[in-house]
Amino acid sequence: MSLLRPDGSGLTVSAFRDNLTKSETVTIAAIESGVPLLVAACNIIVDFHFMIWRKSENELASWIDRASESLVASFASGVAKDIQAVRAAIVSP
Repeated sequence: MSLLRPDGSGLTVSAFRDNLTKSETVTIAAIESGVPLLVAACNIIVDFHFMIWRKSENELASWIDRASESLVASFASGVAKDIQAVRAAIVSP
């Protein structure tokens, strides 16, 4: 998976792990395999960041649907309650 910086350059998720110790890497792998809901929530948050960086407000409704069924449901609820402001923020320069 790769993340895009606001300037469009790429950043891979593995780049975050380059400086981890072996012990930290093993711990993260154990968490990821043992708590798949946490991995899903992280992916949903990454997708939210993508929407902002890409200014893709047309993806917001489907993101809210996915996020509402995840560990970030409370955040999704807040976004849904103020959807017009969130849409405006996404598309603003």
